[in-house]
Amino acid sequence: MLKRRLFEQVFEQVLVERVGTMEKGGIEVLDSQVLIRETDFSRLAHTWEELAEVMKSQGDETTPLKLMQLAAKTKNAELNIAFCGHFSAGKSTMINTLLGVNLLPSNPIPTSANVVKIRGGEKAARVFTMNSGVLTFDPDTEMEKLKQFAVDGDTVESVEVSYPGTFLDEYASLLDTPGIDSTDAAHKIATESALHLADVVIYMMDYNHVQAEENFNFTKTLKDRGKPVYLVVNMIDKHIDFELDFDSYKESVEEAFATWNIHPDGIFYTSLAEPDHSENMYEEFKGMLSQLIAEREKLVGTSVRSAAEHLIDEHIQVVRTSQADQRQQWEAQLDGLEVEGIDSRNAAAVQEALEQEEATAAALEQRAEDARVQMEKELSVLLDNARLTYFSTNEAARSYLESRKPGFKVGLLFAGKKTEEERQRREEALLVEFREKVAGNLDFHFKEWLGKQPQVFDLRNEEYHASVHATKIEITGEFLSKHIKEGAASSEYVLNYCADISSGMKLEYRRVGLSFIAQVVEMIKEKVRVESAAQGERLGALRELAALHQKLAGLAAREEETKGRLLAIMRGGE
Repeated sequence: MLKRRLFEQVFEQVLVERVGTMEKGGIEVLDSQVLIRETDFSRLAHTWEELAEVMKSQGDETTPLKLMQLAAKTKNAELNIAFCGHFSAGKSTMINTLLGVNLLPSNPIPTSANVVKIRGGEKAARVFTMNSGVLTFDPDTEMEKLKQFAVDGDTVESVEVSYPGTFLDEYASLLDTPGIDSTDAAHKIATESALHLADVVIYMMDYNHVQAEENFNFTKTLKDRGKPVYLVVNMIDKHIDFELDFDSYKESVEEAFATWNIHPDGIFYTSLAEPDHSENMYEEFKGMLSQLIAEREKLVGTSVRSAAEHLIDEHIQVVRTSQADQRQQWEAQLDGLEVEGIDSRNAAAVQEALEQEEATAAALEQRAEDARVQMEKELSVLLDNARLTYFSTNEAARSYLESRKPGFKVGLLFAGKKTEEERQRREEALLVEFREKVAGNLDFHFKEWLGKQPQVFDLRNEEYHASVHATKIEITGEFLSKHIKEGAASSEYVLNYCADISSGMKLEYRRVGLSFIAQVVEMIKEKVRVESAAQGERLGALRELAALHQKLAGLAAREEETKGRLLAIMRGGE
């Protein structure tokens, strides 16, 4: 029946296209994708079956069953829209309202352990049991049985209701899942076990519980799987506008999910208790579901591929579990080998340490030399970036230089004494100005940087640190006078003089800095000498650790090889 129906649909579409082109006098062009659509789904279903066989041959009993379910769904190009959320979110009531018939109990079933599937088609309710086959009953008169079977998670595999006259057809279904906030692990398993069959997820939340952390965790998991996720904030009739206007409430919802890097495909705000509520988006929501059903084949085509990839990942987890004993044995050996400063479980750190140890014997001095080059480079950058003269410095220097020119004289009486006092005053003014700039723009940063250098190389030396901060580089009148060039009297000379005293002071700091760098280099050399003395024992332990990590990497490589093989089968079937 399915193939005949699909063929009739394709034939009808092709016929419409043909008539359209004939009426326009155009050339008939047939969409080859339409003609092979049924074949595409059939081929994909066969691929899932092939994947299931490979997984089963590797000892996986669970994932192949999910793939076979996916294959059956793929053959029918069946669209499944899963309703998830808390018990109190009103999933069952929403589904009943959408269908226009009360197929589900109007109150939540707090002990439900099964997913209930509702689709279009002939009126029937079916319960697929583990031991008694398929049981059927009338959904109009025997709905209490549905409730009984829904709570039976031990002997019932699934519950399915088909009902005519709704917006669903036999190739589109709604899945009512147990609440994700249940304390019963079986309920959560039932929900998660159905997600590989869901092409679209409707995540429903009570107005008052939107920002529960479980909502964010669950929806992020769904989005990470590549599922289209639509949020429904239900029971908005609880909103009190004078406390917070509704636009602000909606904005807070969107911001909360965005903070978790969750970007839903749509958000709908609904009220079933007050259909005329001004913010009720029920009709838009129902229209969106109808649009999804209209795009069934496109959605299913994308969804089943994504689901298959996720099931491949699940299978790899099963393979990883099967290798757990061997992995634990080797990891226990890793934990039994202790190498100071190394996390034995960190393969990259072990390998890096091994390579470093093997290179140490031939490169003891190089390590210290590299540190010296690095520190000298950083010192040069620090000095180059230090600005020591400003406009105020230039003005003080201008006044100072004038007092040092031949013929400079102040006053008539006692001119010699007054002139000398003025010279001293101007010199002191420049000293105060220049010392202030050096202290704030160079000295502080210089000592801060030098003091931290031992830590950069995992060293600690309190005496060195104290010596750095006790260092004083004096700026004297002699320093200022020795940078005066005799005979220089141009207008640019003041700027050149300021540049000279700035460079001269940086040379002093460079000289002191290099002496401290030399001390750090000696500390590094001493540390290397100590390490090399214990290198033999350390190197042996590192090599043993590296060998164990290679064995563990072999297990991971086999997992990757298995995944690659399965993905190749999957892509070959497309």
